Amino acid sequence: MKIAMEIPFNHLTDLSPYCDFDFALAHVVLKQGQGSKYVKFYKKQASKGRIIWVDNSAHELKNSLPIPSLIKAAKLIDATHIVAPEERGDHIETLKGVFQLKDALDAGGLNDIFKIVGVWQGYQKSLEILQIYCNEVALPFDRLRDKFLTKETCSNFHYFGFRTFDELKRFPPKSIDTSLPIRAVQYNIDLLSRERRPRTPLLDFESKLSDRDLEKVVFYIKKMREASGN
Repeated sequence: MKIAMEIPFNHLTDLSPYCDFDFALAHVVLKQGQGSKYVKFYKKQASKGRIIWVDNSAHELKNSLPIPSLIKAAKLIDATHIVAPEERGDHIETLKGVFQLKDALDAGGLNDIFKIVGVWQGYQKSLEILQIYCNEVALPFDRLRDKFLTKETCSNFHYFGFRTFDELKRFPPKSIDTSLPIRAVQYNIDLLSRERRPRTPLLDFESKLSDRDLEKVVFYIKKMREASGN
């Protein structure tokens, strides 16, 4: 299982080395802008040959950014992957978002530069379609992933977040992005004893962790790897 994390500004260089690829939020990229620490960091990571995903920010904003904004953000940080627009709970509109992003990349001659990540909305048929038209398929933590997965098929997908370490053990994904280890440390939550996903506020990108907190985050990353079997 390959791991990426949403990381506060102050700890990009501290925590990215413990990840296998990088994950940036489009609305943060655009808000910070060219020349910012956030944008410069991911551009530098890209120059090293790292895989860089730019997310549609639907979880944070409750609506995906429009396609021109996603492409602009991807260009700013030299991303390799763009998470297509999604309509939460609407698999038809989400599929339209995938097709519209594909058309926009084709029209701009960008289809060889950016790979498309499609977000599943909970229907078997749409999952099959996403696998045909997307380079990667992401399964959100708030969908009934285990209803559609087996130990053999789970390794085909990316997870947006996770509920518990047991979930990663039973259905280890191909890859995952999450800020849960950071938020658990910030809110003094013991992830090892959790039987369900804890609820916390969204990640505060301005937050600063102590050295002891950083060690605990790294510990949780290690436990994620152990749970998934790698």
